[in-house]
Amino acid sequence: MNKRQWFIASIVFCAAQLCAANAHADNVRCHIIYGGENFSVDAAPTTAPYQVPAQKIGRYFDFKASYVAAPERAAAINLYVYALASGEPVLIHQAKHRPPFIVGGSRYGFTGLHFVYEPSKGSELQYWCERVG
Repeated sequence: MNKRQWFIASIVFCAAQLCAANAHADNVRCHIIYGGENFSVDAAPTTAPYQVPAQKIGRYFDFKASYVAAPERAAAINLYVYALASGEPVLIHQAKHRPPFIVGGSRYGFTGLHFVYEPSKGSELQYWCERVG
């Protein structure tokens, strides 16, 4: 490998490392408490928010965190909780958080602590989200 090829390879490697570090720094982690168990759901920036799958939490809930970072005017973290008691997911809670996402200073991240109740069973799910990186 000559000096020019080595230089270009070094620049590409450094750019890739910087992109990976920035992508990791922008992730969101949601902490969920249900039935005495702790769960976490991570959300990375996406350009296809409708394709982000919900994750099953216990027996009666699905939780979905969708993080759209670009374009800047549409940037938001959308959080959804679905009830599953009827067998089909039914949206029972939705929250949207727009930047800037406060980092630190609060025990319950930038969302605060949320309590969500499944309407037919009365089951309670708690969650809060923070930026990680």
